[in-house]
Amino acid sequence: MQLGILKFKKSMAKYKKDLALGLDIAENIASDLDEKLVELRSRDESLKNKELEIVGLYDITRDMSASLKFSEIFKVFSSFLKDNFNFRKCDLIILNRSGAGENHAEKAYSVWHPSSRNSSETDDIGASQDATVNYDKLIWSFHVNPKQVYIENDQAGKNIMFDIMGVSDPSVKTLAGVPLFNEDKLAAILVIENLPKDELEKFTILAMQFSLETKKILLYETLEKMAITDSLTGLYVRRYFSERLEEEFGRSARHGLKFSFLMLDIDDFKKCNDTYGHLVGDVVLKGIAKIIKESIREIDLVSRYGGEEFAVLLPETSVNAATIVAERIRRKVEEGVFKAYDEKIKITLSIGLSEYPASASNSASLIDKADEALYRAKNAGKNVVCK
Repeated sequence: MQLGILKFKKSMAKYKKDLALGLDIAENIASDLDEKLVELRSRDESLKNKELEIVGLYDITRDMSASLKFSEIFKVFSSFLKDNFNFRKCDLIILNRSGAGENHAEKAYSVWHPSSRNSSETDDIGASQDATVNYDKLIWSFHVNPKQVYIENDQAGKNIMFDIMGVSDPSVKTLAGVPLFNEDKLAAILVIENLPKDELEKFTILAMQFSLETKKILLYETLEKMAITDSLTGLYVRRYFSERLEEEFGRSARHGLKFSFLMLDIDDFKKCNDTYGHLVGDVVLKGIAKIIKESIREIDLVSRYGGEEFAVLLPETSVNAATIVAERIRRKVEEGVFKAYDEKIKITLSIGLSEYPASASNSASLIDKADEALYRAKNAGKNVVCK
C-alpha cells in the first residue's frame, strides 16, 4: 500500500510539473498573441492614417484643380498645411517670367501657422511684406543647385547654408525648399520654415502635387496671354482692348469719372516698308510699342489697333492730362533712332485724342472722335497731337 501511495505521489508531482510547464507555454503564447494583436492594431491604425492622408491629398488635389490662379490654389494649399503640418511659415515664390530679371521674384504668397502669430493676425496671402528669407539669395541658390533641400541650424546657429540661402531670422531653425519647374525651367520655389523632419516626406508629396497644379496654371496663363497679345509688339490685340474699353465705360459711368482715349498712327509707314522692307518695318513697330509702354502708367492700356495704328486708354485722365502723355510719346518717337540691321530709321507719329464724357457717350463715338482728331493731325503736317 505504501508502494502505491509513493507511486501516486510521484505521478502527481510529474502532473504538477507538466501542468506548470503547460501554463508557462500558454502564458508565452498568450503574450505573443497580445504582442501580435498590438502590432496588428498599430498596423491597422497606420493604415487608417495612411488612408486618411490619401483621402486628404485627393481632396486638396480636387480643390486646387478647380482654380486657375496662384493666389487661389495657395489659399487651398495653406489651409491644408495648417490643418495637417507643424511649421512656422510657408512661402510660394513665383519667379519673373518676362525674360529680363528672371532670377528675381515676380510675386510671393505667404502663410503663417496659427501658433506662430497672434490669433488676431491673418494669413499674408498676396505680395509678401514680411519675408524672413532673402528671396534673391534663395532663388540664386536654387538656380545653382535646383534640388529639394532640408537644412537644419546647429545649436550655435551658424550653419553656413542658412547664409547662402538668405535666412537671417534666428527664429528659423529648419528650412525645407522644393523647386517647382515648368518645361524644365525653374518657375517657382516652395519653402517652409521649422518643419519637423518626420513630416518632410508627406510635405514633399504635397509639394509635388502642388507643382503639377502650378504647371497647369502657367500653361493656362501662357495660352491666355497668347490669345490677347500681339505676337510682334507684345501689346494687347484689338479685340481684347475693345472689351476693356467697354468695361472702362461702365466703371467710369458708375463712379462719374473721366477717361481719355488716344489713337496713334505712324507717319509715312508705307514709305518706310517700301524703302527698307517689312523686316525693318517690324523693328520700327516693336520700337514704337516699347516707347509707348514706357511712357504710360501700369493702369493704362495700350493696343496694336491696326497695321501701324496704336490705341491707348488712360483711365481717370482728363484730355489736358492726356495731351501731356501724347506729347511725351510723340517727342520720344521723333527723337529716337530705330536701328534695324544696317539701317538707322527716323520716324514720327501723329496722335488724335478724345475724352469721356466730354467727347462721346459710347465707345464707337469716342473712337470716331479720336479718329477725326488724328485726321486733323495728319492734315496739319503730321508729327502733331490734336484733340
